[in-house]
Amino acid sequence: MTKLNPLVVGGALAITLAALYSLCAAAFAIAPAATIDFFNAWFHGLNLAGMQAGAKPFTPGVFVYGLVGLTASAFVGGVVFAVNYNLIRLCPGCRSREQNKVMES
Repeated sequence: MTKLNPLVVGGALAITLAALYSLCAAAFAIAPAATIDFFNAWFHGLNLAGMQAGAKPFTPGVFVYGLVGLTASAFVGGVVFAVNYNLIRLCPGCRSREQNKVMES
């Protein structure tokens, strides 16, 4: 198993989720009803339509606030994932016998 660099994993996850968030925001700006319908399918019957007409409009400031929050959370999540991955890969009982032989040599 290869050791992961936590900052690289965190950065990759942050960039990935920032791009997905931006695509989702664009989809909502272009076709809000269709976007709500699409995400309704993900939530097993939970109706998200009531969230569409909220008291707070979707503005560029709201977009940036959400983007920064999601990107920061993704970065921290990626760092924590990589650190835990690196710790678990050190556990002798967590590796197969072939990997143990390679690690010992």
